[in-house]
Amino acid sequence: MTSISQSPTPNTLSSLRLFASDIKLGHSIFAIPFAAAAFFLGKLPLPSLNQIFLLILCMVTARSTAMGMNRYLDRYIDAANPRTRGRKIPSGELSARAGLGWSIVSAIVFIVSAATLSPLAGVCSLPLLLILGFYSAMKRISVVTHWYLGICLGLAPIAVSIAISGTVAPPVLLLGGAVCLWTAGFDIIYALQDLQFDRSAGLHSIPSKFTPAVSLGISRASFFLMIVLLAVAGYLSEQGLPYFIGVAAVATLLVYEQYLVRDAKTSGHSVNLNVAFFNMNAYVSVIFLAFTVLDAWLAK
Repeated sequence: MTSISQSPTPNTLSSLRLFASDIKLGHSIFAIPFAAAAFFLGKLPLPSLNQIFLLILCMVTARSTAMGMNRYLDRYIDAANPRTRGRKIPSGELSARAGLGWSIVSAIVFIVSAATLSPLAGVCSLPLLLILGFYSAMKRISVVTHWYLGICLGLAPIAVSIAISGTVAPPVLLLGGAVCLWTAGFDIIYALQDLQFDRSAGLHSIPSKFTPAVSLGISRASFFLMIVLLAVAGYLSEQGLPYFIGVAAVATLLVYEQYLVRDAKTSGHSVNLNVAFFNMNAYVSVIFLAFTVLDAWLAK
């Protein structure tokens, strides 16, 4: 078992900063715009400022719990992987106990926030945390790990609908499915970095089981199906032209994302992987929401 470095224990505030940095707190932006789009596709009543605050708090703390548990449970795997051994727990900057502690704090805040939104949301918060927490085990079990991660993010718009209305309309279910496929598509691209390590460690991922070219093909298929689901969701919820222009813009961004990593087809390595993963996917969610909001505004 790979050892983990130990450094002096930081104070509480420094520990929280290290935790937030390690789980890439800013990446919450990937799912929040899609969750917000549920209001328009599901014809939900617009939320109050208090509900907006609680919904954002729920999304951030749910993701923080999931990512924190992932870092804690995978700390020895991360220590053995050259790409991830610099993460806070393997490097010794953050103790495993502190990482677990902040994950538990995030979970408590999530449960309280969800229960404050509605009793049903509070009841659903516990099984949701179990679903999110199980993600770390998936890479040890099956290549469906990418789509399981997608389910974790795809639950965001569905959870919003349940919290606000207690129901989930078909277009919101399709939106959740689209987010699942989108997440799987970009996670396969991201997993190309660990192709050799995953194979040597016996971990399951699409790149570890197939060639880089086939992996990129599966990623493209996931992106294509995402666009199909977004289009069907828009049709069922009677969205207007601006919405479908937004879907076309998302499709264009995803095509460009695949173009950026075309050099990974042979070796699995791409000089543009970080740009493709971080920049393009942030644009995807924000642009989709922008056109969805524009459609609703013009329809008034």
